[in-house]
Amino acid sequence: MPVYAQHGHGKSDRLPAAFDTGSLQGVIFGARNEKYTNMQTCLDALRTSYDVKLLFDPQFYVTTLVPASERFLPEYPYYSAGRTSADFVGPKKLNLFAKQTLDLQAGWPLDRIISPSVLFNRFDDKWCQIALNLASASLDYHAGLDNPSPLLLSLIIAEEALDSREELEGFLDQVTAWEPHGFYVVVARTESTYSQRYDSNRLAHLLYLTYILGSVNGFEVVNGYSDFCGPMLRAVGSTAFATGWSQSLRQFHKRSFIRRKPGGQPPRLRYSSVPLLNSIMLGELQQAFEVDAMDLVLSNVPSDTVITSATSPDASTWNQRISELHHWEALQSIDVAMVGDASVDMGQMRNRLENASALYVALAAAGVVFERQENHLKQWIEALDIFAEMSGLDLE
Repeated sequence: MPVYAQHGHGKSDRLPAAFDTGSLQGVIFGARNEKYTNMQTCLDALRTSYDVKLLFDPQFYVTTLVPASERFLPEYPYYSAGRTSADFVGPKKLNLFAKQTLDLQAGWPLDRIISPSVLFNRFDDKWCQIALNLASASLDYHAGLDNPSPLLLSLIIAEEALDSREELEGFLDQVTAWEPHGFYVVVARTESTYSQRYDSNRLAHLLYLTYILGSVNGFEVVNGYSDFCGPMLRAVGSTAFATGWSQSLRQFHKRSFIRRKPGGQPPRLRYSSVPLLNSIMLGELQQAFEVDAMDLVLSNVPSDTVITSATSPDASTWNQRISELHHWEALQSIDVAMVGDASVDMGQMRNRLENASALYVALAAAGVVFERQENHLKQWIEALDIFAEMSGLDLE
């Protein structure tokens, strides 16, 4: 049941609350949103109280973003703002970045060490080569440490890089020649708002990347910021996936790490529907209730009792904190059905997608109006078909 929290701003008691209910099995801390002086204490407290996986994303990739939204990153010794490609020329600099980032993590009670990396837009651009050089330097330095935690090489990939299968194949040939414990994979999404939409070819290529690394080569693959795509990635070979309590922690957007003017609207209440494979508005769940279709939309997880014990969704005490915990419960309920066979698990996911598509049609016919007419289900089904052809797997 490897669902991890993607840590961010305002953690409060969210992690203990989720660990207490068993709805999370780990956390990936982000340096940007935790003071350097607090990190050791926080990790020690969780290690003492819970049997969960503890990881730390150094978020080194923010170093090349301008103007960066840094928060606490300047407190960390490996971080410096505004680095350019010239700052990564030569083994001496690369080795220093690897040493600073890995030494810091080696001194903490972490289950995995995550290497420094940079965001790249294509598999054949200079930033990809810099990412590969940082990975190689990290591998070399990690090999010389005294009994360190296993190393995950960090891959921070812009979604548009997944357009080219030829470039992806060449990239995979390079990284599978190494011998790390595994990979921490993050895809920087192009969609400007929180949505499950995903170009079918790009999603198919992400599934293929995960499949080759995880199922074929046996590496541990941890997919960050994965949200509802997480179970699909798990089906093809991912070891674990992470998603956070806020929308910006559920999907990775570069703009979240760029300094912007303060403001914006508070988040509206959402409900994570397993049958619809989507996070819908609470008002949309209310509409389903009003046409006697709410039971078809419910996820059947523990936090649902807040809804089912009330006279209606609108009359319930549903709030943002309950919604966050419920989201993890919903994703875990999909994950626990996996059997570890890619053909079987992908066939199961396809059935879920087809059932969700049919349910959307039935709800629309009953008069339920969704604010956003999601087309993600069609895209995801197409992605599965493309992936099946690429991998040669039969979906059972």
